[in-house]
Amino acid sequence: MVVRGRIRAGRVELEEQLPEGAEVVVISADEADERDVFVLSAADAAELDARAEADDDAFESVEELMRRLQSHQ
Repeated sequence: MVVRGRIRAGRVELEEQLPEGAEVVVISADEADERDVFVLSAADAAELDARAEADDDAFESVEELMRRLQSHQ
């Protein structure tokens, strides 16, 4: 879900309501760029990908991770 908002008096005011306790990630849009384009650093993109995987319950057990890492040696 993408929800837009603005910072006012140091607080984020959203255009839509989110449930109490919802975790959010804020990406600041460039005011000069009127397109809906966000340029993310590689680290930010990786974090968003990881969050999306976690949200999809795409978890890997420690055993699976270790097996996968050892197979790459």
